[in-house]
Amino acid sequence: MAEIIPIHKHKENFNEVVKNLSNLCKEDLNSINTLILEKLDSSVPLIQEIGKYLILSGGKRLRPLLTTSCFHILNNQSLKNVNHIGLAAAVEFIHAATLLHDDVVDLSKDRRGNLTANEVWGNKTSVLVGDFLFSRSFQLMTKYGNMETLKILSDTSVVISEGEVLEISNDKNLEMNQDTYFQVINGKTASLFSAACQVGGISGGAKDNEHQALKSFGTNFGMAFQLIDDAIDYSSNSKTMGKNIGDDFKEGKITLPIILAYGRSNNEEKKFLQNVISNPKEDQNNFKLTKELLIKYKCIEDTLIRANHFADVAIDSLTIFNDNEYKEALIKLIDTSVKRLA
Repeated sequence: MAEIIPIHKHKENFNEVVKNLSNLCKEDLNSINTLILEKLDSSVPLIQEIGKYLILSGGKRLRPLLTTSCFHILNNQSLKNVNHIGLAAAVEFIHAATLLHDDVVDLSKDRRGNLTANEVWGNKTSVLVGDFLFSRSFQLMTKYGNMETLKILSDTSVVISEGEVLEISNDKNLEMNQDTYFQVINGKTASLFSAACQVGGISGGAKDNEHQALKSFGTNFGMAFQLIDDAIDYSSNSKTMGKNIGDDFKEGKITLPIILAYGRSNNEEKKFLQNVISNPKEDQNNFKLTKELLIKYKCIEDTLIRANHFADVAIDSLTIFNDNEYKEALIKLIDTSVKRLA
């Protein structure tokens, strides 16, 4: 496979950059975590147990970090409110709820190195606790937001659901085109990235052009991020991204590398892909042969090219903001996120 040269160059890797951003936002992040723990409280002990199991299991808090970073990038010293803290917590609750629901739909057994909630407590309980987390997010929206932020986050919840259903309706459909795939990942990932950035900006007093810039940044970052996640499944190891290599393959998921490979394959290769995707199982030989097809048709490289395009658009979106440590941190964040594949 030809060497892929990243467009932007920073020495840090993605995890280091996330850690540095977390340190930069340490005070806000501590407040967000405190609020999350407070809102996990329930008269039903099992809700608290499952909620803490999921939310406190070592996630990066990437979406709340986007919210608080986009609040501070505006450097509006006159604002003393903490609305961005509550909205960041709301964003994390939405994310956690979708993870619980996703794991049930995907029949997933592990996440971040731990058993999924549905594997420990069952599907019914996981779905209902996911509903609880969604409800908590709306309580936070109404307390810390305004009509504009409420509309953004409620609309985003709809888009996320539509993305999930669109993905299910194309389950194992190798004829799915790239436009549909991009619609799926916009719904599943990019929409919440974008909403996280927007509500942070609005809380920070963003003007309309600044709001639109943060919206663009979040959307394009989310698209790039998901593209890399989908490519890593066929080209890296579990340590890189916190999931086992080949998880998407074993579940028969249709991602861009597979869409590209199927479109470029000959008839015999198409039959092979139809068989392995329609009857997914943990078969190392089939996985090896599939990876060989992806290499043959440069599907990983072309996925990275698309990811880099979205990353560049995201970075360009930030040019309207004055240089500061938050802007620099966000640029490094998206830069290193696409380099996870390197």
